[in-house]
Amino acid sequence: MIVTIWPLLAAFILAWSVAGLVLRVGILDHPNQRSNHAQPTPRGGGLGIVVGFFGALVFIPVMAPTDGAALFGLALCTVMAAGLGFVDDLVTLNERPKFAVLSLISLALAGMTGPVTDLGFALPWMIGWLGSALFAFTLANAVNFMDGSDGLMAASLIPAALVLAILGEGPFMLAALALAASLAGFAVWNAPLLSARGRLFSGDVGSLGAAVILAGLALVWASRAPSGSVWLVPLLVLPLLGDVLLTMAARVKAGRSPFVAHRAHAYQLLIALGMSHGRVAMIWGGMSVGCGVLALVANAVSPMAGLPVFVLAVIAFSVLHQAWRRKARAAGLDTWQ
Repeated sequence: MIVTIWPLLAAFILAWSVAGLVLRVGILDHPNQRSNHAQPTPRGGGLGIVVGFFGALVFIPVMAPTDGAALFGLALCTVMAAGLGFVDDLVTLNERPKFAVLSLISLALAGMTGPVTDLGFALPWMIGWLGSALFAFTLANAVNFMDGSDGLMAASLIPAALVLAILGEGPFMLAALALAASLAGFAVWNAPLLSARGRLFSGDVGSLGAAVILAGLALVWASRAPSGSVWLVPLLVLPLLGDVLLTMAARVKAGRSPFVAHRAHAYQLLIALGMSHGRVAMIWGGMSVGCGVLALVANAVSPMAGLPVFVLAVIAFSVLHQAWRRKARAAGLDTWQ
């Protein structure tokens, strides 16, 4: 029990304290065309998530060399992703070189924590490596895009991390719990708990750093899990991935560029309809908890239950996503932005 508690305490306290220091420094996020805030707000608080996670790693015992190698690769890629995000928070990088560097980080992460080569049928190593990297790259960008509403990132990623902890074992179980604790420490400043708005934004340092940690832990588990279990991984982050991918598809269908800054995500439309940031975070958190429960049930039933459960969840989320967009159009909002 002592071994389990110390990493969590270290992660929470470090994340809370470092994020608090960043709040005092005051690296400001100025509103732009896709922002959901009207006043400059401190950002970069996600540095606390990364520092909290690394602080917890000190207390996590690692016995097997393969586990140590995977955790080292995860840590290395997290440093690179968080560093990239922190630089972007300070000077705002051009998107093309930023995407290129993030692609290389995703390839490295997939190679050192995976790759996943079994989807219920065997894949060539190269295909599995590229597919695993694509998952990491997509998740990192999805978390970055969705980190525009107070509390939403933590509400979505904490349930996913907790489920990975339940599914995992050894140092990876503790690492997933440490990620959840770090997100909770940051959420003290970011979530709209005692007021309508949070006081501190994560910034790219937090969204990219947390996404890479979660993606790496998910790849470690999926690469070692029974055949067919891999489909539980995208299920855990469906509320984040679904909103981003369905919104991009809708914009492409309407002849709009999916890469131009916009305010067309479902969570942004709900805020434009008058829903509070706290309620939006609760909705995404509730969906994430639901997806986590589905993943645990499917895993308990059979590894091969992952795919049909994932497909049903995608259909259900797609129907809900379209309902929100129809509601926004009926209210006269531009759902293409």
